[in-house]
Amino acid sequence: MNTTQLKSSANDTIDRMSDKAQSLVESKDQVVSDFKALLAEGESLFKNATAGGDHALAAARDKFKQQLDVAKARYFEVQDATVKQAKQAATATDEYVHGNPWTAVAVAGGVGLLVGLLVMNRREG
Repeated sequence: MNTTQLKSSANDTIDRMSDKAQSLVESKDQVVSDFKALLAEGESLFKNATAGGDHALAAARDKFKQQLDVAKARYFEVQDATVKQAKQAATATDEYVHGNPWTAVAVAGGVGLLVGLLVMNRREG
């Protein structure tokens, strides 16, 4: 594999990982939004139900439980998708490293050098 193909393959892999990371961020944001809405609805239901007696409280509790179940289901969907995408990323990285071991060593060395320089600059500053 020549250098141009290697760079193209690396860029494709990075692009795929970036797309997957963006998708995960959007999914996480949606789950957080769902839980915030659920909490707001729960507070509202509780306030309304306490003024309406036992029957209203039971109805509010049931409605809140349904919304909580929906939020939990969405959370587990996002969790499953995250695990699946993480496994795909690990597999892609493993394949790339096995296909291009010296490039991987060079990249790891470069990253190690950068981290070392950053740590030294923090100690001096």
